[in-house]
Amino acid sequence: MRYTKAKYIQLIHIAKHKLSIDESTYRSLLMNLTGKSTCKQMKVTELDKVLSALETKGFQNNAASFHKKTHTSNYHSPSSGKAVVKHDIALKIRAVWIDMSKQGFLRDGSEEALNQFVRNVINPILKPEKLMVLGVAALDYRQGTIVLERLKKWREREINRS
Repeated sequence: MRYTKAKYIQLIHIAKHKLSIDESTYRSLLMNLTGKSTCKQMKVTELDKVLSALETKGFQNNAASFHKKTHTSNYHSPSSGKAVVKHDIALKIRAVWIDMSKQGFLRDGSEEALNQFVRNVINPILKPEKLMVLGVAALDYRQGTIVLERLKKWREREINRS
């Protein structure tokens, strides 16, 4: 399971507390695994290594099971054949979204999450015109290119972070 950096740090600190690890033992564990003394200095891959080590020591990561319980229905966007869209660019946006989800860059790869992302990107732009977009299917070409470029930049940042 891939998390954000903040979520990894949160889970590591919860594990430290649950396993009753004292501060000096915790710092030496971090140094031995990553060569860094604080989680804030670490990259996501290093945080994942620390969390895995804490799980082998007995930490039960309930965040993974919570994620599976809450985000399993309608997990991916509909296929291109079934989708009804205003412009074909929405199909490209869905393809990039699904690809990012499969790569583990998204916490939630559902159609609802994609629609929320689209609303967060487009509605502030449309606010002066007193218009709203409710989802990816309602995007015209101009709006779709804005969303697609944001997704591509996000994906590039995630690839560079790994």
